[in-house]
Amino acid sequence: MKVLNSMKLGVILVVLFIAGCATTEDYALYLDAQKSVSRDQAMMEASRVLALVEMTRSNDPAVKATGLMMLQQLQQGSKSVTIEPPKKGILGF
Repeated sequence: MKVLNSMKLGVILVVLFIAGCATTEDYALYLDAQKSVSRDQAMMEASRVLALVEMTRSNDPAVKATGLMMLQQLQQGSKSVTIEPPKKGILGF
């Protein structure tokens, strides 16, 4: 009987050990960080576009051409920033 109880305890400890340290708190922190990064990136992009639009309104033809060229490059694509989600356990499951 004592052997079964100690085996149950051992199995429970192994399961808890394999489950790892990632909790719902870790995932909530991950989501908050991802939202914050996304929001900051959107604000940065909007500021960049506004600055380039102001450049296109310039009286100087060189500044206007540079602003238009940079707006075209901006439309071609931008990289998004992502954060790797927390691992759920020691083995990554």
